[in-house]
Amino acid sequence: MLIKVTHIFKALSDFNRVRIMEFLENGEASVGHISHSLNMTQSNLSHQLKLLKSTHLVKSKRQGQSMIYSIDDRHVSTLLKQAIHHAKHPSEGGISNDKS
Repeated sequence: MLIKVTHIFKALSDFNRVRIMEFLENGEASVGHISHSLNMTQSNLSHQLKLLKSTHLVKSKRQGQSMIYSIDDRHVSTLLKQAIHHAKHPSEGGISNDKS
């Protein structure tokens, strides 16, 4: 179980993957919509989504010609919200490299 936890935190250790997760908090979206909204190439986005999907942080479904992605479950949303909340409260000697 702890190995899975380390894989989840490793997946969330990338700025673009966190941006994708935060974007999907607003609801499901197609690769094209995510790519355009986050100004990412579809190639890079697809790579990041594949990693997030492999750790069960996001899920996908086919809708016509498009792949639609969404947060896998509410536990993932809670985890992300807690991490964001924690980051908003700086501690003494903490890292302050805000990319909001």
